[in-house]
Amino acid sequence: MTRRRAATGEFAFATPAGWFAIDLPVSPADAGRLAGQVAVAHPELAGQREALAEMLTTLAEATEVVGAVGARGALFDVSGVALPATLLVSLQPMGPYSLAEMGRELAGADHEATRAFDLPAGRTVRIERLVEPSATGEGRRPVSFTVSYLTEVPGRDQAVVLTFGTPAIALVDQLRTVFHQIACSLLVNPAGQVQPPAEAH
Repeated sequence: MTRRRAATGEFAFATPAGWFAIDLPVSPADAGRLAGQVAVAHPELAGQREALAEMLTTLAEATEVVGAVGARGALFDVSGVALPATLLVSLQPMGPYSLAEMGRELAGADHEATRAFDLPAGRTVRIERLVEPSATGEGRRPVSFTVSYLTEVPGRDQAVVLTFGTPAIALVDQLRTVFHQIACSLLVNPAGQVQPPAEAH
């Protein structure tokens, strides 16, 4: 894993070579414009603009739901088709809930998908699921593999949430390891309130 600073501010994490920062799209209409910007910044992705636009459209939909403050992405070749993997980063207030209770709430009925353990950044709950979206007017979307890591920030009533997703089901074993390596690299400033990164680099 090529380690590089992936976020500024009160927390940071490392991503492998080939992953890139993404400006959070405000709406699906932003996807094409941002895909062009990513392709310009990363010439090796110039031939994958359509896949980038699709990935960014999905991120636009998810960003509003989770209140994301940062995003990263990568494209993987699966039998000649470019499929994305994405990471959304959010901060969630814990309120009266424990980390375990937040994990169970996120997992829904699939409690068996929840695991708790310690990472360098602190106590963490991990939820792994296969998500099959309902059919839409544009047809049925593919099943996606999602993994969420909720890491408690002691004494600050907050959790840093890393949410990974990919439709590359054939690469689940490989990407499960990559997602876990990224989560293990999370570092949180031990002093002061955790705040979203001022800007992505």
